[in-house]
Amino acid sequence: MASTISAQNFTATISTQITLNGQPKVTENQLVITDVNEYDSRIMTIPIDSEVTVVQFASAVAAGTFISGDMKYLQITNKDTVNYCRIRVKKNNADAFDMRLDAGKSFLMGNVKETVSETAASFTTFEDADSVNMQAYTAAVDIEYVVVSI
Repeated sequence: MASTISAQNFTATISTQITLNGQPKVTENQLVITDVNEYDSRIMTIPIDSEVTVVQFASAVAAGTFISGDMKYLQITNKDTVNYCRIRVKKNNADAFDMRLDAGKSFLMGNVKETVSETAASFTTFEDADSVNMQAYTAAVDIEYVVVSI
């Protein structure tokens, strides 16, 4: 395929700042992902009445679906100022882990590898997640996601 898109570097920066006892405390961590040629960003409303799929991962591209091995960065930010929502990362539409995403907070993934254990069994291997789903509580929330792939 002859494309007019040339791969670029993607940079994500996390910085923190506080002054305690008159002393500034600052951290900055930067991640550079090279050869990025796919970038997707969307703001969407997450309802309270049902779980919705935000993104999917598979071996082929489709609507809202990213190639598992090519996904290098996922960031989801809860844009609400009050309400939280649940993030559910699913594998095989069965196993999942859930996280609460409070108002104004972000959730990050650097790949689609996960493991789930109900019994705290010994670790054996990571498997690819299939999707990231969300559901709001109390009231609908707006989220923003960014997906970066090579």
